[in-house]
Amino acid sequence: MKSSISTLLLFLLLPLGAVAAPRPNIVFILIDDMGAADGGCFGSRFYHTPNLDRLATESVKFTQAYASCAVCSPSRAAILTGKAPARLHITDWIPGEKAPASSRLLLPDWQKSLPLSEKTLAEELKPLGYATASIGKWHLGGGHSPLDYGFDINIGGGDTGQPASYFWPYGKEGQAHRVPDLAAMGGGPGEYLTDRLTDEALRFIESHRDTPFFLYLAHYAVHSPFMGKKEAVEEASKRSPADGQGNPVYAAMLQSVDDSVGRILNKLKSLHIDENTIVVFTSDNGGAVHIGNPPATANGPLRMGKGFPYEGGLRVPLLMKAPGANRGTVCDVPVISHDFYPTLLELVGAPPASHAIDGASFAPALRGGRKAPHDGLFWHYPHYWFGGKVSPYSVAHVGNWKLIRFYEDNHEELYNLHDDPSEREDLASSHPTERRRLGARLDRWLKEVGAQMNPPR
Repeated sequence: MKSSISTLLLFLLLPLGAVAAPRPNIVFILIDDMGAADGGCFGSRFYHTPNLDRLATESVKFTQAYASCAVCSPSRAAILTGKAPARLHITDWIPGEKAPASSRLLLPDWQKSLPLSEKTLAEELKPLGYATASIGKWHLGGGHSPLDYGFDINIGGGDTGQPASYFWPYGKEGQAHRVPDLAAMGGGPGEYLTDRLTDEALRFIESHRDTPFFLYLAHYAVHSPFMGKKEAVEEASKRSPADGQGNPVYAAMLQSVDDSVGRILNKLKSLHIDENTIVVFTSDNGGAVHIGNPPATANGPLRMGKGFPYEGGLRVPLLMKAPGANRGTVCDVPVISHDFYPTLLELVGAPPASHAIDGASFAPALRGGRKAPHDGLFWHYPHYWFGGKVSPYSVAHVGNWKLIRFYEDNHEELYNLHDDPSEREDLASSHPTERRRLGARLDRWLKEVGAQMNPPR
């Protein structure tokens, strides 16, 4: 009894600051194929996104946020492991495309699933008392599910990269790309996939309101097939296209994403946990400009889109709200997908990763810091995509300069992104010193991460 009284007195005498605050929750919202200009707060004059606009007033908006790859699976692996796709050897969407018969190069023997030996962000957080859920798209290889990588719950995640349908039952029984197990868990005619995944996310948040949680909400939207709710499509059809954006079905899909964000923000607020919740909103790669009639979206003034090595393929939207972060601010510090891993660990007060990663924390940038976490960003894509319209490439982005190396025909392009953000003027011939400097940096990085190169045919 005496011991218990002494313990109580010691607790009462502790200064207020010595009582540990609860660790922040994490809600990570990952959109599929959403472009850097797809939203009012990102400069669009066509898309209506009031909830994203609201989140932007509560967040830091990053104007130089980059995906770790211009296609999906590698970026998802990078987010969850903190490692560059080139190091993981997960360098294409899974299972990827074959090299065209006319190509000069073959594909390397790349990794088509996330190895179980990789320690994911969920596995880092679980020992700290976090409940973990993966809701939505997984697409990191067959044979395993999020449950094998530290997640307590998996809803709707499997090896498919897109849904057979956005409407219940999300494809016919046995149909390729049917969202796994979701229809069997309930639902009915007229139910929309983005809404359903949000319903599941809200249930998880509600049931874990009193404990720290990590929610990885990876929407299938706005990936094809392009299917939106009828009322939203009709409303968007009445708007005038602007800046190359004008697809009403894509706009309706984006509206459903925006509705999802609003519902999640409202739930956090109603549970009085919004001030202790980190909210990340981003995309896995740039917007898709190669499909749709009219094209799904436009990434202007950035060049091209998904799959391509230009800014439209690599640059993504990013809003991040966190306790202690500067609200309603804009940050031009360059960050990349594999930086989320160490950043989130730092923000929740976790020890740094005990193993080697490629990401670096950009937590100081959330508080107004100007120092970039890297002195250069690099990409490696030893694949063919979109029927061979994209061929193997590597990219180095150092300061204002960006070098793109194409392996199929052994040519390089050089751009000054400060003067030419649309990458219209190739300076490779006129600036040989910068070309050599970035080329040397790229060579060192490729060797450092053990990048797989294309063998000759």
